[in-house]
Amino acid sequence: MLRRLGALVLTALFVTACAAHEEPVLYRADYPQYENADALFDRANLVVEARIVGEPRYLQEVTKPDSAETDPRLNPMAGAPAAVAAAQPDAPPMVITVRTAEVLKVYKGEAQVGQKVEVKELGGVFEGVTYEEEHTTALNAGSGYILFLETYPDSPAALLNPVQAKYPLDAANNPAPLPENTIKVTRSELETMS
Repeated sequence: MLRRLGALVLTALFVTACAAHEEPVLYRADYPQYENADALFDRANLVVEARIVGEPRYLQEVTKPDSAETDPRLNPMAGAPAAVAAAQPDAPPMVITVRTAEVLKVYKGEAQVGQKVEVKELGGVFEGVTYEEEHTTALNAGSGYILFLETYPDSPAALLNPVQAKYPLDAANNPAPLPENTIKVTRSELETMS
């Protein structure tokens, strides 16, 4: 189930502060970048306006590179002598937060108003340690969003990109891009794309 944080995370590098984990463990991940709202809409298989409800749940998956993998992007120790590879410290666990999004409006995909959709994001608090993804803002309980998602039959949906694929609703209930996102989306554009 957690194997798929989506085809979204192409590479994940981990930066840990100190062994005692007094500071957060930071994730750095590469995601596909989109040039405009049309590209986001075309790539997503579910686009909804939703409100985040309930308490999140946290999941953990310990990932180890496949030692037989020869692609250095998938196994950083590819080609290294066995003694060097064995001496490397284990990467921190992959912690994922799963939140429940109550669908308020469907712009694309198989969902119905009132349906609850689980959405996963990299990071969270697990066993007293905070795991954060750099340059992202987590979904907040009680807040409304426009979400561009990829869905899976056996796993929670994933944002196409944690910066470009979620638009918090502002005080006037209009989608507002996150500060790092240059792609603006309006309700009328979403209706046209639908």
